[in-house]
Amino acid sequence: MSMDHFALLLADLGALIQVPLHPDHHRACCLSVNGELHVQLKEDKDRILVAAFVSEIPAGKFRENILTETLKENNLFPRVGTFSYSERNNQLALYSYVYFQGLDGDKMADFLEKFFEKAFSWKTALQTGQLPERGHTLHKTGPSIFDIQRK
Repeated sequence: MSMDHFALLLADLGALIQVPLHPDHHRACCLSVNGELHVQLKEDKDRILVAAFVSEIPAGKFRENILTETLKENNLFPRVGTFSYSERNNQLALYSYVYFQGLDGDKMADFLEKFFEKAFSWKTALQTGQLPERGHTLHKTGPSIFDIQRK
């Protein structure tokens, strides 16, 4: 795989969403989505790691319920991403790997739209105390999911 493949993919994706994208010196690209969700795209050999911290989870029974539900979400197939919990910053994270083979800007945009919907759905759940039905997302209201800026 060419070292430029990631840069070309980011340029193609950037042209679609009208935001210039390129890898930094760590072979990563950080995005701010609607100013609420920070997503990192990081080249990892033959794939791209897409990761975001969704939201802080307060200690207590609510955290236990959220973590139980995210484990159930992680068991679904196919799934958009995998949930994890960061003890260091007390946050729910969502990540996924997207393989370069056959990947272009359109396919990456389609994947990111689903990834953002899932992340925003769980962010809304954490903010409102309601959980999305397993395998579904809460409906997002407000600006377009692709209101992206380089971070």
